[in-house]
Amino acid sequence: MRFIKFAIVISVLALSGLGWTVRADDCVGVSLVRLKTADNIELTGLLRQPQPEKYKAGVVMVHGYSGNFYSAMMAFLPEALADYGFYTLAINMREHDKVPKKNLFEDNRFDIAAAIDEMARRGFHPIFLYGHSMGTNRVLDYLASTQDSRIAGLILTAPPGNLFEWNVKMFGQEKATQGLRYAQELKAGGKGNEWILIDLGPLGKTLYTANHLVSLRGPESFSDPFKNIARVSRPILIVHGLADRLADPETADRLGHQAGSKAKVKVTKITAADHQFRCCRNDLANLVHDWLIKQLNP
Repeated sequence: MRFIKFAIVISVLALSGLGWTVRADDCVGVSLVRLKTADNIELTGLLRQPQPEKYKAGVVMVHGYSGNFYSAMMAFLPEALADYGFYTLAINMREHDKVPKKNLFEDNRFDIAAAIDEMARRGFHPIFLYGHSMGTNRVLDYLASTQDSRIAGLILTAPPGNLFEWNVKMFGQEKATQGLRYAQELKAGGKGNEWILIDLGPLGKTLYTANHLVSLRGPESFSDPFKNIARVSRPILIVHGLADRLADPETADRLGHQAGSKAKVKVTKITAADHQFRCCRNDLANLVHDWLIKQLNP
């Protein structure tokens, strides 16, 4: 029923010219939000507002590779948390869905900052950051690089870990190294904007520029979550499914071990959960809700 309800909401937003506020049910108001980043990129997101208001806390929610703000985990978890009384803003990153990728990984910071700014402008406090799959790399980099004092904690689900290491696990050391080296050579030769067809295994094939690929997988990449989590001092919840075949569940433990000494990290595994937590979404929502409540009432 939750997914049917959400599909109806999206349809109403589309028919209304993407500009109205509609009610998902008696407890949650839904608004389409337009954002503009500091580098002038326009983004779209969905803000869910509990009615009546229970908490002033907000959660900015960041999808993973090829994701968007309205499907899979981004359809379920933002609404579930809003049902619990939290404001949630799920956004489309600048390279959402299965489009060719050309931006640098670190450009994600602009998108996340725009969403946090919007939540802060509306008076929501404290603000938490949520990332799913590659979104975990994005939110970890954001907080590690900005040390944004408005962020009270991080929620990470199904983290893939270091993206070059993930590629090695998928295709082997030789093929992963060859792909990265080719992109590095193009970049060094002034051809960083040249397109490369990239095989992502179970995720299909897509186009990356050489600059984009190096920014994801190169040794100087800002995307390495193990380096970034060591620089984070806020509370962190990491949830992984033991049935995840896309991202190694052991990554959650490794992140926990690499976290900074001041960070309070909770790592939880859900036995039957796959990468999208399809069979266990209520369990996940309850875990996240309980953790958030503890952060509000330490």
